Amino acid sequence: MTDTTTAADRAAAYWNSPRTVAEFRALGVQPYLTDLLGRTPVDGPALDLGCGGGRNTVALLERGFDVLAVDLHEGMVAATRARTAGYPEGRVTVRRGAAHAVPADDAAFALVVCYGVLHNAVDRAQWEAAVGELRRVLRPGGRLALNTFTAETLDPRLRPAGDGRYLLPDDVPMTLLSDAEVLGAFAGAGLRPEGGTHSYVRDLDVGPRAVLRCVLRRGED
Repeated sequence: MTDTTTAADRAAAYWNSPRTVAEFRALGVQPYLTDLLGRTPVDGPALDLGCGGGRNTVALLERGFDVLAVDLHEGMVAATRARTAGYPEGRVTVRRGAAHAVPADDAAFALVVCYGVLHNAVDRAQWEAAVGELRRVLRPGGRLALNTFTAETLDPRLRPAGDGRYLLPDDVPMTLLSDAEVLGAFAGAGLRPEGGTHSYVRDLDVGPRAVLRCVLRRGED
């Protein structure tokens, strides 16, 4: 039988599967986000872009932020809604949406958390659109907490498809750029590192993957 599903279908099936949703809902907040939140003033709302199972949304709420949580996949949206159901009405809104088309107004957020999202762009054009959206929704002076896979170390299963695009064994694409390209794109959008950047390799069950983690601040224009 011929497989007629598209790469987008296969990606959605993975991210919406009950097993994946349950795994993400069970995750706890990373210490580096806890540390950042402890030294970040609550001077406006926050965006959790790619909210997954809601762990970062909860951390933002507990710090005192009002939060918009956005995820491309309905299973994750439902999980985050369930996880945040006990918070007062108006403190949190959970929506389906994409990193390259964020459902929010210009300059809406004092803080954006974007962990494990940017590399899921299907090609460089979509990746660059997401960078533009992150800049658009941040207030001047606002911070972006970024964590993304990069091309510094490549999972050996990936097949290069040109211009930073790589295909997983099931043909689901990822966009992986070098650290310099990532930081250069954000600098071009007016977002520059605040403090140092952190580059390291995570040994996952699929193989080693390079990670870039940093906090970027939007210029005051």
